[in-house]
Amino acid sequence: MLAELGASKEEDLLYGHLVTVVSANVAELVAATGLAEADVRTGLAGLVERRLAHRMTGEPTRYAAASPSVVESMIAGRIAELRLAQSALDHVAAQYRANSLATAGAGVFEIVQGADALRECVVGMISSARAELLNMIKPPVISVRPAEHLRPSDSVRGRVVFETEAMDVPGDLPLIHELAGPNAEARLHAELPIKLMAVDRSMALVPLAQRDTTPVGVLVREGALLDALLSLFEHVWATAVPVHFDEESGSHRPPVLDAEDRRLLSMLLAGLTDEAIAARRGISVRTVQRKVRTLMAAAHVRTRMQLAWTAAKQNWM
Repeated sequence: MLAELGASKEEDLLYGHLVTVVSANVAELVAATGLAEADVRTGLAGLVERRLAHRMTGEPTRYAAASPSVVESMIAGRIAELRLAQSALDHVAAQYRANSLATAGAGVFEIVQGADALRECVVGMISSARAELLNMIKPPVISVRPAEHLRPSDSVRGRVVFETEAMDVPGDLPLIHELAGPNAEARLHAELPIKLMAVDRSMALVPLAQRDTTPVGVLVREGALLDALLSLFEHVWATAVPVHFDEESGSHRPPVLDAEDRRLLSMLLAGLTDEAIAARRGISVRTVQRKVRTLMAAAHVRTRMQLAWTAAKQNWM
């Protein structure tokens, strides 16, 4: 019991006997505990110093144990000390964890601050792409200027998903097409969760502000977070609607529709209104409605929902 408070085993044994009797002298304690007389005297001196026993008057000198409440107060004091030590340890441990995370993340994360730094990072990523370039684009597109004419090499497979809102911004689609590369596939999504650019499944750039109000991004290299970002892209890609930039992008598909019809149909499937399609194509709303009616007639359907179903079933897209 007392050993946990720093007492010796002789002190523990002597106190354990003293609390069972009114008092005892050295000879009685030697007989009761089996300790040598020198050990008894040393142990009693320790108990007296710790105020766990006291000497009584008379000869021979007798000793009596202090109340167990004294031991209880000593335990309470030790608990308080241990709590202070735990608090200090928690503070040190928090600093250690923060330093460890900073050290571990130094090769995984890189903060990119400022519009120029972001643009330079994007240019470097596109230029370094060797096999794959993935993009999720939400307007506004500010990382690369249209005049830079930046595009990956012909060997790079590009896949780009952009919000339908980008269709309303003049000049965005040609820029997106150029960034994606000549072998690019494009899809539309009603609302993207984040902006993202990933290269060769080895690094990704994610803006920290959704609308680029603060030009700060984080460059993520190989690790669990990058794997999660790539999985997010694949999920978004699977739920997005294909769109065609030009005639070449659809040349490998069955010639059921021409390029103009495919562009119109992809916009319809992406959820754009007739007004948005008309503004994007530079034609009147009536022309859009007439073209839709022509597609419905070709599909032998009466509603736009039936048109979407037929387009998917017939692999028109």
